[in-house]
Amino acid sequence: MDHAYPGTVISMTLAKLSAQARTFAVLPLIETPRHDTRLPIVPSRGRPPRVHLWHIGCQMNDADREMIAERLREIGCLPECSLEDADLVILITCTVRQNAEQKVYGKFRELTPWKREREGRAIAMTGCMAVEHGEQLLRTLPDLDYVFDVRDADGFFERLQQTYSIDLDGPLPAPPSDRISAYVSVMGGCNEMCTYCIVPFVRGRESSRRVEDIVEQVRRLVDSGVREVTLLGQNVNSYMDPADGRRLWHLLEAVDQVPGLARLRFLTSHPRNATRELFAAMRDLPTVCEALHLPVQAGHDDLLRRMRRVYTVAEYRERIAEAREMIPDLSLSTDIIVGFAGETPDEFAGTRALLEEVGFDVVHLQAYSVRPGTAAARRPDDIPTDEKKRRLNELLALQKECAGRINARLLGEKVEVLLEGRGEDGRMYGRSRQNRMVWCEGTLQASVGDIVAATVTGTSAWQLEARVEESASA
Repeated sequence: MDHAYPGTVISMTLAKLSAQARTFAVLPLIETPRHDTRLPIVPSRGRPPRVHLWHIGCQMNDADREMIAERLREIGCLPECSLEDADLVILITCTVRQNAEQKVYGKFRELTPWKREREGRAIAMTGCMAVEHGEQLLRTLPDLDYVFDVRDADGFFERLQQTYSIDLDGPLPAPPSDRISAYVSVMGGCNEMCTYCIVPFVRGRESSRRVEDIVEQVRRLVDSGVREVTLLGQNVNSYMDPADGRRLWHLLEAVDQVPGLARLRFLTSHPRNATRELFAAMRDLPTVCEALHLPVQAGHDDLLRRMRRVYTVAEYRERIAEAREMIPDLSLSTDIIVGFAGETPDEFAGTRALLEEVGFDVVHLQAYSVRPGTAAARRPDDIPTDEKKRRLNELLALQKECAGRINARLLGEKVEVLLEGRGEDGRMYGRSRQNRMVWCEGTLQASVGDIVAATVTGTSAWQLEARVEESASA
């Protein structure tokens, strides 16, 4: 399949996996050859180089965007600029599903005329798609200048310093943050090797950061005004401090002690590492919210075995029962893949039955998408698209009913709301500790970042309405 626009053709015929992805290695900086006329000729503009950041995908990419912005400021570039004013665009990509790659190609089509309208503009690509396809991207995308791996981006930033040296003048101060929530990556990579997933190839094997380094980053965020932090890892509950072996519950204890932190969350957990120690930390630590995201992916043992999820449906049920017993007011979310290779009607029925039995607050549903290089890619993708959509819609309808019933039980109950903003109608909104969206009645004398106590007056499958009972707290 080709995407064409004036003066350029983008071919989507790419190598299945780059050499680095096949061996879980870090991708070195790849750039347009020096003799290539595409290499950006950068005139001096008499100001710091301006960078536009674009990203797609999971929360890990959100955290990567923050890291890249910080590194850009360190070398004297100005990140988070509008596209019209930018000298450089960095695309932080996703490749977990084919649809994500298609969106990257669509964005690249938009950037080609932008690049050509002014001398010296450049485009860089990082993220999972960059590692998956590597050098082939430079041959496929005529206006791409740099491909780099966010896991080891030093070479890219050194190249920027060389390219824009005339206009660089030391670190630029970070502007005051207006964020109340932030993501903090605590580990990268994945060791699970689920058969459908490309993440281990493009993110590498698991590697955790030191507890002290994470705590210091959280402290800086809180000092800048952040109230809520989410700790991120592909399988965050396999976190292990590389120096002394401390686990996720130890990390939660350390971060919980940061002065001024109001709420602490973590994503994403694997069922086989969901332990009593973790549940106890969720129960006992004041900042840790009563919300657990525990992807199950399917509700039939044969399907789980083909996915290489290394647990049974019965074992998953046991984890949920234990968590709910230990943590009052727990909200539970999960991920489901519909239409995986060879999914039979009985296997799909098992997934439907599990959703009905467990009663999840939130379910993230996706139709199966083959990813080149994964073990499942060797299996026929034999569920027709129309059938995948039918099964997806069936589960969506089921989950809407389930979430509606769960939320309806909260009518008249008290919830604690961290205010995130104000809608066009003047009402303030925020999220409860269980991560439910809450709209507050009337006009509040409160600010974004305040925490208020409210009584639920109305419910739907996706949100709550509430009346604030107590004045805002700082």
